[in-house]
Amino acid sequence: MCFILTVLFVIATYVFYTKALMLQAIGSGVIASIALFFLIRKLITNGRCIFGKDKDC
Repeated sequence: MCFILTVLFVIATYVFYTKALMLQAIGSGVIASIALFFLIRKLITNGRCIFGKDKDC
């Protein structure tokens, strides 16, 4: 879910930026950064389960 949100907000940031809507681009970029932070945090904390090293999660 975090990955999907991150990708969608990055796309929205790019679209806003190309249409010269800077305030919306900045807002969308901030939300994308927060979503990316949570994605990386989840990968670090649950990485052993996600990548198959632990079987009992």
